[in-house]
Amino acid sequence: MRARKRIVAAALAAPMLAGLSACGELQEAKQGLEGANHQIQDGQRNLAHAQACLEAINTANFVPNFADPQKAQRDAQAKVRELQQLAERTKDETLKQDLVEVQRSVQQVADGKIDIEASDDWVSGQLEKYQAVTTTCSEQAG
Repeated sequence: MRARKRIVAAALAAPMLAGLSACGELQEAKQGLEGANHQIQDGQRNLAHAQACLEAINTANFVPNFADPQKAQRDAQAKVRELQQLAERTKDETLKQDLVEVQRSVQQVADGKIDIEASDDWVSGQLEKYQAVTTTCSEQAG
C-alpha cells in the first residue's frame, strides 16, 4: 500500500514540477524579451541622434559666396530659418546651443554686417562653430 501511495504522490507531483519548470522558462523568456525591447529602444534613440547630427552637420556647413553680397544675404536668410527650425527640433541641449551659435553667426551675413572684406574673420569663426557641432555629435556617438 505504501508503494502505491508513493507512486500516486509522484504521479501527482510530476505535473506540478513540470509546471514550475515551465513557469521559470516563461520568466526567462519574459526577461529576454524585455532586454531585447530595451536594445531596440536604445537603437532607435541612437538612430534618431545620428539622423539629427547628420542634419545638423550638413546645415551648419555654410559659407556664402561673399563676391555676390545680395545672394550671400538671401542664402544666409534661408540658412538662418533652416538652422532655427533644426534647433527647435533638436532634443540634445548641447547640440541645440551649437546650432544657435551657428545661426547667430549666419544672421550677421543675413543682416549685411559681413562683407567680402570681413569675410575671412567670419569664415574662421564659422569654422569654429561648425567644429563645435561636429565635436558634439562625435562625443555623443562614442
